Amino acid sequence: MLKDLVDLKHGVLLDRAIRFRFNPKGHLIVTQSSESPAIRLVALGGLGEIGMNCLAIEAAGKLLVIDCGVSFPHTDLGVDVYHPDFSYLERRRDRVVGIVLTHGHEDHIGGLPYLLRVLDVPVHGSCHALGLASERLLERGFSPRQIRLMPFSVGQRFEAGPFSIEPVRVSHSIPEACALVIRHQRFTIVHTGDFKFDPDPPDGHATDEERLRQIGDEGVSLLLSDSTNIDAEGMSGSERSVGRALSDVISACETRVVVGLFSSNVHRLRMVGEIAQACGRKITLLGRSAQTQVRVATRCGLLNWPSDLLIPPDLLGSVGQRQSLIIASGTQGEPMAALSRLSFQTHPALTLAPKDVLVLSSRVIPGNDPAVSRMISNFIRQGVSVVHRVTNPSIHVSGHAHRDEQRRMIELLRPSVFVPVHGTLHHLHRHAEFARSLGVPTVMAAENGEVLELSSGGIRVGDVVEVGKIATYNGDELLPSVLKQREYLGRHGVAVLTLAIDARGRMIFPPWLSTRGVLDDMEERDVLNGAVENVVKALSSWSFSEQNPSDQEVMEVAERAVQRSLDGLSSRRPMTIVHVVRA
Repeated sequence: MLKDLVDLKHGVLLDRAIRFRFNPKGHLIVTQSSESPAIRLVALGGLGEIGMNCLAIEAAGKLLVIDCGVSFPHTDLGVDVYHPDFSYLERRRDRVVGIVLTHGHEDHIGGLPYLLRVLDVPVHGSCHALGLASERLLERGFSPRQIRLMPFSVGQRFEAGPFSIEPVRVSHSIPEACALVIRHQRFTIVHTGDFKFDPDPPDGHATDEERLRQIGDEGVSLLLSDSTNIDAEGMSGSERSVGRALSDVISACETRVVVGLFSSNVHRLRMVGEIAQACGRKITLLGRSAQTQVRVATRCGLLNWPSDLLIPPDLLGSVGQRQSLIIASGTQGEPMAALSRLSFQTHPALTLAPKDVLVLSSRVIPGNDPAVSRMISNFIRQGVSVVHRVTNPSIHVSGHAHRDEQRRMIELLRPSVFVPVHGTLHHLHRHAEFARSLGVPTVMAAENGEVLELSSGGIRVGDVVEVGKIATYNGDELLPSVLKQREYLGRHGVAVLTLAIDARGRMIFPPWLSTRGVLDDMEERDVLNGAVENVVKALSSWSFSEQNPSDQEVMEVAERAVQRSLDGLSSRRPMTIVHVVRA
């Protein structure tokens, strides 16, 4: 029993000098009294959620940041993206030695403009990841002189403070993705980034299994591994097979073809370019994302389309329908993206015709199903033939490892400790169970903010630090109070009352009351007239504390009268705004 093993007075296990305590989340913390942790890991994002990946690794008083991503909203409150709350790093800004990027997806690089506003540190990454990061930073007002981008190559070790970092090639749905081998003293940490084992990648750069095996032979203290597809059995499939499926679909089309895809998938862009040339079609890019991705990939030597393959949007009319192939961004039904505007027939460059073909070579990210369904329905109403993953599963494969590939990563590296990353709590716990079933000695699942302490004795959960996410619009922070007001407005609407009063709070003119999102035209007049009468009665009968009541006193009385009236007459309680005008 616990009381037989533990000295409750001193918090020490009786047979070993081990101390224990409970952290703020109620987890039992067991520590050897003679040893302090060599490495601390703090996830600011990506553990317990999909996206917004950001991990801080601390050793010898210095901090290294792995990835700095964003996540996207699933509600329409005027939010562009969410980025992690960087307060933990900002308070330790003098100790941060750099940021290392595993690859260039937005959930790994999109938070850089916000973090680099408060930190002046170098950013390490591949040519492609840094090219995309540079585009984001320049968009947000950074000058080239402010940006310290440090390119690396796979297999080339570099130093950042007390850390030695080795990038290792992995396959993913974006070029130049890397796992990171992070060494400090006797510890070796492997962070897989997003990965898969593609047996036949279009760029010829498969996951470097031989190097991973060598690293496993050398000894891996801790493996941090992508959990996104832990629920998917088998293998994720080869990207090249998607190219063959797209070739079959496009070559059979006798009208204009629109291909919707994740623009960052340069492997797929390359294959679509080859298909277009084989079919005698010209490519037009619709959407800023597609144009940016092609520009950066070309600059990094990852895409080498002939100069006459691309036709700008304003010259689409000069190309026959059978010679036209459109690559459009916005596969998740984003309202302002190219595909959504095409579905509403509001795109300035193109209106699709009946029998045109749309190929959605993508998956639907959870939460975006309604928007994508509406977009597909709009195309069908236009007579456009829509091919998507449900009707033709071969036109898309995931860039994330399935269970067989996750097993392969563990078998190659044979870690002493395993911590799943990149997923909801469900994904993390499922991946942790999977690692245990494969015989990993120590497995731990943690959430954002839980401090993991790695030492020669293993790993433990230490303190819990404050983390969160910050909503932004057009690069500026939106405070939680603003979002709360927007949510209330969306649910209940707003009523605006204007009062003209004299010094004693007496009305000079009748109140003016209007609403938005509360009443329909048929009921508005009678309800508003009744509400105005109640406001007049309330102000006339109210005994103010002074002969000259303050605007605030008048506003409070009037606001309560409006809310009571609308609640009683229409069962609604909108946000009420009262303006007082003094005569």
